[in-house]
Amino acid sequence: LKFHPFFVVSAVAMSMTDAEKRKAPDDAPAGEKKDAAAPEAKKLKPTPADPATVRKQVEYYLSDDNLKHDKFFSEKIASDADGWLEMSLILSCNKMKSMRTSKDDVMSALKESKLEVKEDGSAVRRPGNAPLPKLEARPQHHQKKNTAHAHDGGAVVVVKNVPAEQSWTHIKEKLAEKLPGKVTPWHVSEVTDNGSCFVVCPPFSGDLALLEALEIEVGGAKLKCELCYGDVLQGMLKKLPKHIREKREKESRKKQKERNRPIVVGNQRFVNVGALRGKVKEIMNSRSDGESLKPEGSDFKLIKALLDYHPKGPEKSKGMIGLKVGKSTQGDNRCFFMVREGAPDEDVSLKKCIDAVELNPPYVTVE
Repeated sequence: LKFHPFFVVSAVAMSMTDAEKRKAPDDAPAGEKKDAAAPEAKKLKPTPADPATVRKQVEYYLSDDNLKHDKFFSEKIASDADGWLEMSLILSCNKMKSMRTSKDDVMSALKESKLEVKEDGSAVRRPGNAPLPKLEARPQHHQKKNTAHAHDGGAVVVVKNVPAEQSWTHIKEKLAEKLPGKVTPWHVSEVTDNGSCFVVCPPFSGDLALLEALEIEVGGAKLKCELCYGDVLQGMLKKLPKHIREKREKESRKKQKERNRPIVVGNQRFVNVGALRGKVKEIMNSRSDGESLKPEGSDFKLIKALLDYHPKGPEKSKGMIGLKVGKSTQGDNRCFFMVREGAPDEDVSLKKCIDAVELNPPYVTVE
């Protein structure tokens, strides 16, 4: 057999390339391969991590708010007789990696913190080796982009652990007693073998909040209603009688049409929530990192007004004296920061604010 010279040379080149790749271990420090060959003058020094941001992040990792949900860190701390958490575990967290934080950065940042650091910087622990909080399941947040309007056409809930001798009629009767005015469930399913009963209600003001907190007593058992999402919701919708499904879809289209009405936020009018979202993006993109918004300007007033819609409300913006744009501590994204006097700047999620506006839009009042 004869080989064309081109293929021989290509094969050799490919082999050398593969061999060279195998020489560099996967766990080599980031940038080691490139820096080894790069001229000293061309090496770029990484931007040092902001001490205040590093301190805030590490303090969060070891706080009750995080540890009551963070099983991994809780177990690591509990396994050490003196409650120390290895520094290497802190530095392995994605947020710390995104800030390119080193051990020295953490040690320097925690000088003003109540957290305790070993002299050699090998570990960190809670003040006075404080006891760990009891582990809890993380709360489920359903208000995501693809589920925020899942119940526009009418809420779908499931009542679980229905006593064996109780039927769907008992569920319907008890719900009717709790629902406002003339609201009557559109559909109540048979109780399944695992004791679950699904209910579809017509849309009404404050329906989701009421149903999420609703508790009924059936056959001596107190049962709670749970809103359905994801696969559970889709599976139930497929089983609905056609006329109920069509009625629900009609109501959903009506709600969608309503959402396109003009809204007012901070004395500024927008044709719909989408336009508000676009304006916030425009404000951010028109500014460079570290640039502040002028307090007397309309952009500042709009963002400040939006902060009132944050889930934590006025508490979130308490003590704020300014707003600026900067790179997020959670990656390469950019976000708004609240500037406080005598306190570190705090990033804020405008997405949460706009989502809250979308759930309860401040529509323009027609006189």
